[in-house]
Amino acid sequence: MPLEAPSQNIMPDGGVMVYQKTSQCCRCCCLQPNIDWTIHDYKEDWSHTDQLVTKMFIKEEAPYCGRCWSNCWPAFRQTTYTVYDGDSENGQVLFKHEKPWTCSNCPLVMYGDSGPVRCPCCCCLPYLETKDASGNLLGTSKYVCDQCLFVPKYDLFDRNGNHIYRVRSETCVGGMCMKCRCNSGGGKGKCFRVPFLIREPTAPFKQIDDAQITDLWAGGLHECCTNREMYAVKFPATMSPQDADALKKTLIGMTLLLDLTINEQDQ
Repeated sequence: MPLEAPSQNIMPDGGVMVYQKTSQCCRCCCLQPNIDWTIHDYKEDWSHTDQLVTKMFIKEEAPYCGRCWSNCWPAFRQTTYTVYDGDSENGQVLFKHEKPWTCSNCPLVMYGDSGPVRCPCCCCLPYLETKDASGNLLGTSKYVCDQCLFVPKYDLFDRNGNHIYRVRSETCVGGMCMKCRCNSGGGKGKCFRVPFLIREPTAPFKQIDDAQITDLWAGGLHECCTNREMYAVKFPATMSPQDADALKKTLIGMTLLLDLTINEQDQ
């Protein structure tokens, strides 16, 4: 999988690949480690056999108690993701994503014959604040609850609180269910994926360019044995130059929030 090499302190133009570095093969019940990530240049036709150079390293620091409840109350824990230049936490701090204690978006209610039963929550929902190395706010990613409870949605706000993007998958059944794609676009890692399209902030929430956050197939070893995720984040091409750097960093935070709220409880 990804190679490790130093990077330059810049945000790529087209997009990034966000890869889960921490293996969860040793997770037992509620004993969850901090989840670290690496960031790589975007590759349109990525395959799980490709070797990618590591540009940035994301180190999570969350309290043990919060991590223990990640399966029952996903995304409720307080946590900090620090992004370092290069392939380890020895590099320069570039920016951070911080989350306070919140309610879970889908807390566990009970275990039934078919597995866990969860109930959507619509108050005090999870969000991540993206800040620069000095602690100045760059933007905020928020989980959104509306009448379509089973379709995850996210809003991105800039440093001034302006609503910039709505991020949501395509839907079916009258907008009540998420819709997956089967190998659309021809990419080797894109079979049966659910792309979260980066959209305009107001209805009808039209997709901006071909921007999206996509959970890719990371290969059988990583999907089945180590439970690692790989996300492709394609940035909108129409970002204003003065806001582009902050918005790109906030979209990386939104990718982490998406994983917290959707995938982490199933690992």
